[in-house]
Amino acid sequence: MTPPADPQSIGRELCEFARTNFVADGTAFDEHSPLAEAGIDSFQLFEMLLYAERTFGVRVPPSHLTRNNLASVATMAQCIAELARNGQSSP
Repeated sequence: MTPPADPQSIGRELCEFARTNFVADGTAFDEHSPLAEAGIDSFQLFEMLLYAERTFGVRVPPSHLTRNNLASVATMAQCIAELARNGQSSP
């Protein structure tokens, strides 16, 4: 099965991963929630990136690790989808 390359599918998958692993029960959280406000710290953000690389077969280069790209699940999903469309596969 080919991993999804559309931002909506990627966002749903990343949201589920974050809710399951990092977001406290009862916390309002969706793809547009600021990750910092949801309590996701830098180590958890790194885990989300590693999960995304494994799940979607995309390598996120250091040049894409910007505040704008990592602000929310939606912005991460957009970045990952763009990398997937441009053939930025993981090694």
